Amino acid sequence: MSHLTGIIVFIAIISSSCNILKDEPELPFPEGRGAFILNEGNYLAGNGSLSFYSFETEKIYDNLFSARNDRPLGDIPTFIAVDDDRAFIIVNNSGTVEVIDLITMESLGTITGIISPRQMVIRERKAYVSSLMSDLIYIVDIDNLVVTGTVDIGCNSEAMVIAGNMLFAANWSGGDKITVVNLTDNTVETEIKTGLEPESMVLDRNNRLWVLCTGGYMNEEIPRIVKINALTMAVEDELEFRTVYDNPSSLTVNGGGDTLYYIDEGVRRMTLAAATLPENAFISTGGRLFYKLAASPWNGMIMVTDAIDWQQKGDLLIYNRNGSLVDTEQCGIIPGYMRFKE
Repeated sequence: MSHLTGIIVFIAIISSSCNILKDEPELPFPEGRGAFILNEGNYLAGNGSLSFYSFETEKIYDNLFSARNDRPLGDIPTFIAVDDDRAFIIVNNSGTVEVIDLITMESLGTITGIISPRQMVIRERKAYVSSLMSDLIYIVDIDNLVVTGTVDIGCNSEAMVIAGNMLFAANWSGGDKITVVNLTDNTVETEIKTGLEPESMVLDRNNRLWVLCTGGYMNEEIPRIVKINALTMAVEDELEFRTVYDNPSSLTVNGGGDTLYYIDEGVRRMTLAAATLPENAFISTGGRLFYKLAASPWNGMIMVTDAIDWQQKGDLLIYNRNGSLVDTEQCGIIPGYMRFKE
């Protein structure tokens, strides 16, 4: 082989290798465990975004949706539901549900025709979407990404939980009840009276539904946490906060379903057997503005977002199972809802 021929062959091999590398998709964040964070952005600015925090690298990766799809996520993303390798991102003020590939972040479609969507639950190839500005819960075919029907519950809705064959929908804005929908025929089964404005709720390992009620936007009544038997629909307990000026939010449950957390002048922690609400904070605010809370399903970590001033980029705070701060990362503007990824 001549010297010139050898050079040509070498160049051809390098060129071929580069083409192979180009064909391999570049993943936007590391594999392994972590959490997606929805940054709501400023109202009407359309600058909501999606971030990912990796427990493997202990770093955050921002603007995942816009970087992959060359367009913004939208105005006020509020919730993520997951079906296998797809994520359904509720974008409230845009009135859309963005469907993306959970690995590549590629857009797979956009669901429209929903008034002010808030949260989503999925069951048997159907999704149910709550609405802040209508009396309807929307039914979505998650394979064809279209709205196929509605359930008129007579009030707006926010947080939702499925227990057995029943869908529990919280009447948050101005409401004081949980509406129960029978998913066999998508009709209203009953209504359960709660405190004013049930903001968040979770299902524990004993099929008890815990509902955090804020007491109203104008501090009309003392906030409370209501415990409901999801099988009998009976209210089993009510735990009141201190005064009408308390401002609790973001009730969540750990992976084992046996410990509750919520935001109230810091992060509070309580067991299922607690007869009263905890007097002291498990995690103090340290002068920060705690906004949303999530409890890791596997390593005991607690994640809290700090909205700072509702204008600039916020922070993600990571605490260990003992309540000690182990990491702080900057997110997008108004970091809110978090969804863990195995």
